[in-house]
Amino acid sequence: MLAKHKNLIYKTIIAIILIILSIVVYIFFTPIRDVVNLLVISFIIAYTLKPLRNYLSDRLNISAKKSSLLIILLFLLAFVGLLYCIVPSILNESGNFGIMLDSIEEYILTLASRFKIDRLPIFETIYIQVGEKINMVLSSASTNLVDNMISIGENIIGLAVVPITTYYLLADGHLIYNKLLLVFPTDKRVLIKNINNNIDKILSRYILSQLLLSLIIGVLSFVLLLVLRIKFPLVLSIINAIANIIPYFGPIIGGVPIIFMALTGSVTKGLLAAIGVFLIQQVEGNFLAPKITGDSTNMHPIIIIILLILGEKIGGVIGMVLVVPIAVIIKVIYDDIDYYLF
Repeated sequence: MLAKHKNLIYKTIIAIILIILSIVVYIFFTPIRDVVNLLVISFIIAYTLKPLRNYLSDRLNISAKKSSLLIILLFLLAFVGLLYCIVPSILNESGNFGIMLDSIEEYILTLASRFKIDRLPIFETIYIQVGEKINMVLSSASTNLVDNMISIGENIIGLAVVPITTYYLLADGHLIYNKLLLVFPTDKRVLIKNINNNIDKILSRYILSQLLLSLIIGVLSFVLLLVLRIKFPLVLSIINAIANIIPYFGPIIGGVPIIFMALTGSVTKGLLAAIGVFLIQQVEGNFLAPKITGDSTNMHPIIIIILLILGEKIGGVIGMVLVVPIAVIIKVIYDDIDYYLF
């Protein structure tokens, strides 16, 4: 059996070496990393929108290209409208940041005085150190503000390519797939198609479950924000919904902006927002995720946590979003090769 698949083993080893080299090039060459990120983002968006494209094509009796163009235009209009609504409000509210810090400081001093710990040496030490740390963070943020704005301006040109690439992946994805099949030998194309079908089945189930879970979290967050009368309820709930795609760490990333914005109103509102976010996380982790996601990844939680840390080190937030689906794809490929060839 080993001799029979000796050639395949050699090819597998070569493929692994090429993958490792590709990862090294991705990590250490910024231009290539930027291009790959844009292509990956476009592919994810196109893959997610593919069911909607099929639905519109069947419902409106139009071609895949026309339905793809319609989807892209609708999403661009929605994105521009969202920016038009939130950017002026964010700029107007940015002046409340200092007021929020003063309110938090006053609240802490009031609590310390009430419990008679304001004169303790340890409290004064912690209070001074935390204050210095906050000042350092604010100073660093203000220093890097111009650099960040320039970086965002440079990335706008790159991000403008994403809708175009997404359109072509949606409209001509099947043609690209058929062209890629020609790279493989004829006798291996059936295997490639089987692997692709299994990846599509499992990955679609994973993505749909995450989207449904994120939608529920977004609605719950929106209700919480409306009840507490926190500013920017739609934007913050969307951020929390998107962040929820990241397993385990996502709810924390999405909850911080909600609590932060609540603190601009009052400390009490911030505490209520923190409790509300915690309750939503508990509902998501203990009830919704097990029911909706189930065993779509079929991986142990500790493996997922390790993958998330590795993804963050390699690609930041985008790496954390992509690492689990990539791991699912690799696992499916390994299982299928093991099943069909060995």
